[in-house]
Amino acid sequence: MTSGTTVALPHIRFMTRRDCCLCDDAKAVVVAAVEQGLCTWEAVNVDTDKALLVRYGMDVPVLVCEDKVLFKHRVTETELQDALLQIQNGEMA
Repeated sequence: MTSGTTVALPHIRFMTRRDCCLCDDAKAVVVAAVEQGLCTWEAVNVDTDKALLVRYGMDVPVLVCEDKVLFKHRVTETELQDALLQIQNGEMA
């Protein structure tokens, strides 16, 4: 790697809400990807934003990257890793 070259990691916006067991499962997958250095992330509680609540409502969890929905409801570690690698390689349109 050339000195001074920085590769920006994909950033996941994790749409979630309280007391959501699917969200808990998906969060573990996202945290594992972060720990592997594949992405950064932030949790967004859709209940605190009316527009997000209308948009995502009962579809949580939703993983969004670069304004694109990557996954709704369920995601596996392999699925997320594959999607993140596609994003990093510029393959995801």
